[in-house]
Amino acid sequence: MDTNLDAEIRLWQEKLFKSSVRRVRKLAKIESLAGNTSGLQCLEISYGDGIISAHLRSLGGSWKTAVSTRSVADSVGYGINEKIVLIENGKLPFEESAFDMVVIVDALKGIAADHDFIRECHRVLKSSGWVVISEEFRRPIGAVALLQRLFGVSPVARGQKRNGYTNHELYNILKDGFDVPETLLYSNGLLESAAAIGEAIQKLIIPDPYWMIREKAGQEELYRYRRLHTLASIARPLLWMLSLLDFLPGHKLLVKSRRRPWRPRLQPKLVDGRSIAEAAINTKIGTAAPF
Repeated sequence: MDTNLDAEIRLWQEKLFKSSVRRVRKLAKIESLAGNTSGLQCLEISYGDGIISAHLRSLGGSWKTAVSTRSVADSVGYGINEKIVLIENGKLPFEESAFDMVVIVDALKGIAADHDFIRECHRVLKSSGWVVISEEFRRPIGAVALLQRLFGVSPVARGQKRNGYTNHELYNILKDGFDVPETLLYSNGLLESAAAIGEAIQKLIIPDPYWMIREKAGQEELYRYRRLHTLASIARPLLWMLSLLDFLPGHKLLVKSRRRPWRPRLQPKLVDGRSIAEAAINTKIGTAAPF
C-alpha cells in the first residue's frame, strides 16, 4: 500500500467534499439531528462516503460502520482507519441492544428487504435508542426525476434498489418498531436539477460517484479528482445560491425516530380510504395508535 498516495487521495476527497454544497449541507443536517453523541455507542450504515463517516466521529462517543458490499467498505476505508463491518444477508453482526443510535446515510434504498433491515437495526438498538435516516425523497414526477432518468444518474440507474422514499413508504417500514414524530425535507428542486446536470458531467470523468473510491486507486483518480474540483469550484457559487431557496419543495429526506417495542401495527383508514400517513403534510408524520 502506498501510504503517501492514500493520504493524497484522502486530501482531494476532503477538498471535493468542502466544494460540494449538497454534501456539506447533508452532513450538517445529520449532525443536527444526531446531536452530541459523547458517551454513546453509535452505528453508521454507510453507502460509501468515507468523508461523512469520518466527520460523524467528531460528534463524540464510540462509532462503528457497517456496509453492504466489499466495494463500499474499500471506499469508506479511505475516510476512516478502522475495521468496517460487512452486512451479510441483511443481518448485522452485533449483539442485541449494542447501540444507542443507528445512523443510516443514503444506504437504505440499496437494501432489498428494507423492512427486515430496519428490524435488524431495532434489534441492535437499546430500548431508549434512536435511528437517524438520510435518504432521497422520491418525487416520481418532476424536473429532477426527468433529468436523472435522462442522464442515467438516478439511484436505480446507479445500482440501487429504489429511487428513494415517500413519507408514507418510510412510515410503513418504521411503524412496527419506531415512532416517527417528524420528517424533514430539504434541498429544493432547482438545486437538485442543477446537481443532476453536474452528475451527468461528472459521469463523463468518473463513471461511478466520485466519492466511491475503488480499491487500489491510483494517480489516474487523482488527476480526475483535480478536474472535478476545478469544475465544482466554478459551479459552487450558483449551487450555494440555489440552496437558499428553502421555500421550494425539498428532495432530500431526514428522519429521527425513537425505538419502541416491536409490534406490527395496522394502519387506521380515514373515511375517504386514505391512511393517516398519506393525509399528513409533507413535513410531518403523525404517530399512529398501536392498533
